[in-house]
Amino acid sequence: MSRYPITLGLIVVNIIVFLLVFSMPEEMMEQAFELLSVSWVTKIEPWRWLTSLFMHASASHLFFNMLGLYFFGKDLEENTNKARFLAVYFIAGLLGTFVFMLTDASPVVGASGCVFGLLGASMLLNPTKKIHFYVFPLPLGMVAVGFILVESLMAAAGATDITGVAHIAHLAGLATGAIFAFFYDPKQSAKGLVVLIISLVLLIFLGPFFSIITGLGGLVLSVLEVIVGTVLYGLAKLLSFIWVVV
Repeated sequence: MSRYPITLGLIVVNIIVFLLVFSMPEEMMEQAFELLSVSWVTKIEPWRWLTSLFMHASASHLFFNMLGLYFFGKDLEENTNKARFLAVYFIAGLLGTFVFMLTDASPVVGASGCVFGLLGASMLLNPTKKIHFYVFPLPLGMVAVGFILVESLMAAAGATDITGVAHIAHLAGLATGAIFAFFYDPKQSAKGLVVLIISLVLLIFLGPFFSIITGLGGLVLSVLEVIVGTVLYGLAKLLSFIWVVV
């Protein structure tokens, strides 16, 4: 049995939902997004709060969210129990969604808030753990600080209108995870906060080097994104017969 059943289970569910939705005829797929996404107007329909967290707008959207879920989810699953893990995941996702809806009327989908919630908790509970999110091994705390800086700048610049990415939802999810960490283990979280501050200082001094690492890592991830996207869309096309039969 996997050491990370919840993390891998969530990844599988997200992939299955994506394949089913993108195997639909175009008109049916549009109706699915209209029915399962959530916005300020449709917030009174509570099923959308959950379904929107499992919908993704594209293979790229799914790929990067599942990549983050894999790396950050594994870490938190090692450091807490199943109930707390799921609580962080879904509460962070929901709060991220609702904070976004307070600032934007557009419908929102995706597990980004959930994933950033996992990052927010992990960066305080285990900031020195090495991960390979940028291909090269880096401390989780340093990766988290990099995300915080980028997401904060993008949110402040109002980049959502250009990128279509709900940056404010990411920050809200991350803050939710961080709050959980402080309640779960205040002493370790305080130590983790010190590590994050040190990581920020290091990033300031090692900015050019870190940019090279992230640039190379981003290039590799872009290639993987294309490959994964091709596979996912291909599988979805193979499943299209489901809707012909129905």
